[in-house]
Amino acid sequence: MKLLVDVGNTRLKWASIGADGQLRPGGVFAHADGSLVAELRREWGGLARVQSAWVASVVASVREQELAAFVRERFGLGVQFVRSPAAALGVRNAYAEPERLGVDRFLALAAAHARAARLQVLVSVGTALTVDALDAGGNHLGGLIVASPLAMRQAIVAGTARVDASGGQLRERPRSTADAVVTGSLYAAAGAIERFRASLVPPGEPLPPLLLGGGGADELEPLLAPVERVHDLVLHGLALWARDVSPGT
Repeated sequence: MKLLVDVGNTRLKWASIGADGQLRPGGVFAHADGSLVAELRREWGGLARVQSAWVASVVASVREQELAAFVRERFGLGVQFVRSPAAALGVRNAYAEPERLGVDRFLALAAAHARAARLQVLVSVGTALTVDALDAGGNHLGGLIVASPLAMRQAIVAGTARVDASGGQLRERPRSTADAVVTGSLYAAAGAIERFRASLVPPGEPLPPLLLGGGGADELEPLLAPVERVHDLVLHGLALWARDVSPGT
């Protein structure tokens, strides 16, 4: 069994690849405010015959070291931490310093390209909101990092007196502070996405397909429809890497 781990800023997701080469769902848990090792003991207590562990991480090195130490203790294995390359899995990284592209973004792009080779835009709504474009040849065309709608709201509430977003909802013309904050955060995110998407084609041409995923996707989807909802693209990309890319590539 190959163990696959996607460690985001807020949540850890994991899956596995069995002897048949198929991706099997694992679990997900929040780790930002708790003990990573305690959660891993609960999640992986029943796992056996783990032959390798592959990790896509965007967290601080101290968290990575915790994870690596636990994998070594539990399975007797070293962890293969994947870093964004200049090119792999049919995708060419647009960054001049390839490793500076978040590996979660690279692997999600690889999974999207394997799913359909075309001009497309991939949006992930997590702690941050990322927007990336990919052409039919697998060329990464660049992207955006934006505060997620939730992060925008938290910043406004934390930095402004007498503003509360509790109970706010998306409204076409907000008439309460809470609705104004929630709607404003969603409009800002949707506007950034659509502006970037429109920049990829000449005026009047059809916009490229939009893939939408991440924990905060539900509230943003109504402003972006139609979209193609995608799930766990990072893990799918990590599965491609574990199958097709040798360690050290």
